[in-house]
Amino acid sequence: MKPANGTLVLILVFLLIGLSACGFQLRGANLQALQNASIFVQSSNANILAAEVKRQLLDAGVNPVYSASDANYIVILSNESFGRKVLSVSPTTGKVEEYEVTYTAMLKITDPDEGSTASAKPVFASRDYTFDEGAVLGTFAQESVLKADIAKQVAATVLRRLRAVIQ
Repeated sequence: MKPANGTLVLILVFLLIGLSACGFQLRGANLQALQNASIFVQSSNANILAAEVKRQLLDAGVNPVYSASDANYIVILSNESFGRKVLSVSPTTGKVEEYEVTYTAMLKITDPDEGSTASAKPVFASRDYTFDEGAVLGTFAQESVLKADIAKQVAATVLRRLRAVIQ
């Protein structure tokens, strides 16, 4: 015997109310703590990550300042690098089947008045993808999309760390 559509809706509503009552919320950027802070993003050989951090700040309604002297917090991003390594090889042909794309950069958050509030620490992300020798152009396009996605993920990590320092 199947429950009626109204019963399913009622069960779903009670589940949602129960989840919201216990304090559950989806993990998101939650950048309200950054709204009142003036933030300067400085890049030293980390232009992709710096551009993505600035974009995510703007999307959250936070306008980064253009001078370190005007900032409450300085986010210093440096030494970004993408890497690719072989994950698996076909046992019959000996050709590559999977790659892993990695991204690393260094992050340091400083306070102009008190100096460094956190030492430089690496931020890291990786993704893997299957390599199809028959569709090489599509596979390289897939790798480019993965690199952009990784940069977004690492930028979100940078903003979470910044939020932790500010709070």
